[in-house]
Formats: sequence, structure tokens, C-alpha cells
Amino acid sequence: MSGSEGAGRPRWLALPQPTRFAPSPGRWKPQRVRVIAASPGLHREAVRLETELRAYGIAGTGDAADPAIRLRLRPPSIPGPPAPGASGGHGRGGSETGRGARTDPARPDESFTIDVADDIVVTAASAAGVFRATRQLLHNLRAQGAIPRGSVRSAPAVAERGLHLDAARKHYPAEWIRAQLHAAADVGVNVFQWHFSENEGFRLESEVFPEIVSDERISRAEAALIVATARDLHIDLVPSLDMPGHLRHALGARPELRLPVSPGLATDHALDITREDPIRFALALVDDMIPVFPHSTRWNLGGDEFVDFDRIDAFPALAAAAAERYGAEGTGFDLLTAFVNRVAAHLRARGFEARAWNDGLLRSMHERLDPEVVLTWWTNWNAAMRPVAEAVAAGHRLVNVNDALFYYVLGENAGYRYPTAARIWDADWHPGLFPALWGPEGQSTVRQELSRPYPALLLGACFAVWADRPEAQTPAEVAAGIRAPLRAMAERAWNAGSALTLSEFEELDAAIGEVLT
Repeated sequence: MSGSEGAGRPRWLALPQPTRFAPSPGRWKPQRVRVIAASPGLHREAVRLETELRAYGIAGTGDAADPAIRLRLRPPSIPGPPAPGASGGHGRGGSETGRGARTDPARPDESFTIDVADDIVVTAASAAGVFRATRQLLHNLRAQGAIPRGSVRSAPAVAERGLHLDAARKHYPAEWIRAQLHAAADVGVNVFQWHFSENEGFRLESEVFPEIVSDERISRAEAALIVATARDLHIDLVPSLDMPGHLRHALGARPELRLPVSPGLATDHALDITREDPIRFALALVDDMIPVFPHSTRWNLGGDEFVDFDRIDAFPALAAAAAERYGAEGTGFDLLTAFVNRVAAHLRARGFEARAWNDGLLRSMHERLDPEVVLTWWTNWNAAMRPVAEAVAAGHRLVNVNDALFYYVLGENAGYRYPTAARIWDADWHPGLFPALWGPEGQSTVRQELSRPYPALLLGACFAVWADRPEAQTPAEVAAGIRAPLRAMAERAWNAGSALTLSEFEELDAAIGEVLT
């Protein structure tokens, strides 16, 4: 893909594509540049960018009297109208109508403008917005050796573009995780959900419960480096500690806390939520992990695949406790919902927004799921799982983790296929397109979609790496395998779709190449 004027109209070669790009004649690549932070809060971004530009042969200068080209980073003043003649760079025909762009009060405004002439002026309301903008400059330098002159305007359609990593079934070295944070941030990913506990391992050092930790683990010192890297890259780090299911490894050291054995039913992974001591253990485990994440404000508590939900009434301990607490119509789903609500309240008291997976929730008769719990919506593979419409009606905020498109399951376990940009484009995916529902013709036959303009309840989307067969790929192979589909998700999440064809995206992905760190 060429962005040169000789090949026609100049092109802005960056991912995600900006909302609008109005080109002007010429290209920008000086020999020296002075990066100026117009406010103290942007100093780190100025230092970062000046260092990065050196890798492209553009020297920095701190001398105010030096006549070098200036690259100014500044907060906005009075907003002006869009540049006349601006060409669309996103979504359907480049129109901003229906993008549903919002500012989450708990998140920085990531929108930005870039004006490229003799000097470059980057304008954004936050350091995160400046960071997103400067990634765009670096992409152009990587893809075409210079930056096209003109005006760029861009704003995300949804607040979150996430990456979930199962670092529990498979141990990933801390340096590898940090490298993936750089790669993700390079294309606008701003959430990293770190899943450190699973049936097969608990891979984050515990001070209170060292007996549950796997031999291969991330130390507290290594975790601090990961946390610092995420913060520096304007990535919100979301801890993922799944409970009351997915706890086989932790409960291997505390078998007395398991759900009682039931013939023919798996319980060795499940916390006994009918008793107080196991619940207190779960809350204490949360409290033990909280200091690892001093800047985090969101926490995924799990709630999924607690037991075989199709046979939940067959678990004697759950059936007896539900009947005692709720009467004859009580079910294990009521107990699960009560547990999720209790953990959510515990987290809220400690400054965290609670999140949970959708599959076992909204299915209780007597307990109402706390409406403040954000649902990370991954599947509707079972006809009994509730539809997105019910979550919206109940007021739950949502993150779309569409397993049909965004589940990168090592070994392609459980019938999954590795995600590809081609499948994402073929589905015409956008943040409002969720996993399909069951219908008269069977599984995944009824489209499930929130239309543009998106409701404020739709927070964003997330790509998920799961290590079901940890030996199936090396960390290097995982990094290579997720690059294109993660970028495809980031492009289409930022822009509520994409004006790019698949071949244009693939050419742009190749032209941008790897992030330089």
C-alpha cells in the first residue's frame, strides 16, 4: 500500500483509521524536530515521542532557539468546525453520524486532531488522546517513511478496546506480557484484562495463600513492572480472578472449600457457595490480590461455568441450600447470583467496578443481579443463556467479547477456530454485533445486534486469548497469531466498522509492521 502522491491522493496509513483526513500537498519528515508539550501533563508524551522519532532518523533538540521543525502537543482551546472537504476514514462512508461517541466519566477523552504543515500540532483533551495521536504519526513513518500533510480528526466509537489474556493455564514471561502491551497500545487497545487464575494454574504471587500458587508464576516485583507499563501506555489493567468456578488449582490446596462431591458431576473446580467459610476465602483471596493493582478501578470476578448449568438442579448441596433460602422454586442460579452480588459489593467497597461473564447470569428466580455489574458478553452457545436484550433492559453495561470472532483458543479447543481478519470482515463486525442466538434453525442462527447509534450501556469490545491447550503454541507463536485479528478488532471497534476493504486492511497491517520498542 503506497501513500505517496505519485500513487494518487495521499493516504493516511495508520490503524485505527482516523474519523476524517483532509490531505494537503506535501509530506513531513524533517531532519530535526523540537517536540513541545504545551501543558505539564503532556511532558511525558513529549519525551516519549522525541525518543521514538530518533528511531526514524529524526533528531530531537531541546534548544528553543534552534530553527528545527516543531511538533506541538497541546490541550484543546475552542473547538472549530471540521476541516472543509474532509474525506471519510471510518465506518459507513466516512460519516460521523451514528458513531455513538461518548466520554465515560471514569475514562480520559481519547479524541484528537492532528494538523500537519511545516510544523505538526497535535490537539487532545488528555495525555491518552495525545498518545493515540502520536501512534498515528509513527504508523505513517513506518508505513511510508513520512507523514502526509493535512488535517486529521478522530474519536473512538466506543470507550473500550480490550485484550484479555489467559496467563493462568499457560505461563507467559513478564517481559512477553509487557511486549504485548506495547503491541496492543500501538493500535489503540486501551484495556488489558489479566486472567491469572484458572483450573490449571494460579500464576500470580500470593502473600496470604502461597500454597495455591503455581511453580511458574509472576512475582509481585514482575507484576509491578507490568502494571507500570500498562499505566505508562494508557492501558486500563483489569484483574480477572474467576470465581466461584474455574478454581480447581487453588482448591487443590484447600479441598475442604470445594462444593461437595456429587456422583457423575464435576465439583473439584467449584467453590462451595452454600457455606460461609468458602465465601470468606474467596473474598480474602481478592483482598490479597488488590495491592498488586494500585491503579485499577475495574475487576472481573468471573461467575461463569460454575457447574454444568444444564444440570444445576442435580447438585444436592445447591438444591438443598436454595430450597432452604428461597423455598421450593429456589435454584442454584439464585445462589450464584447472590454470590456474584456479594463479591461485587465487596469490590465496590474497595473502589472497584465489578465485571462478570454472562453465561450463568440473569437466570435466577429470586435474586436480582446487581445492575451495576458490567457483563462481559462472550457467548450464547446454549439456548438457555439469556439474550443481550434482557441485559440492556435490566440496565447492565456491556463489553462485547464475541467468542465466534474474538476467542483465540490455543489448540482450537472446544470447536473454536483461530480468529482471522477475514472472518471479522466477512461478518461485517462492529461493536454492537454480539454472538448469535439460538433460533428455529438451531444454534447461532439469530442475529443479536445493538444498532448505531450505540446505547451508552455498550462500553466496548475485547479480544480474548485462552490457553486451553497451553503446549499448542509458544508465546512467540501466540504473539504472531493474534496480531492481525487484534488489529482488525481495534480498527472496527474504534470506527464502528471500517471503510477499509479486507485487502486494504491487510496491506495496511503489513505496511505498519511491528511496533518499535
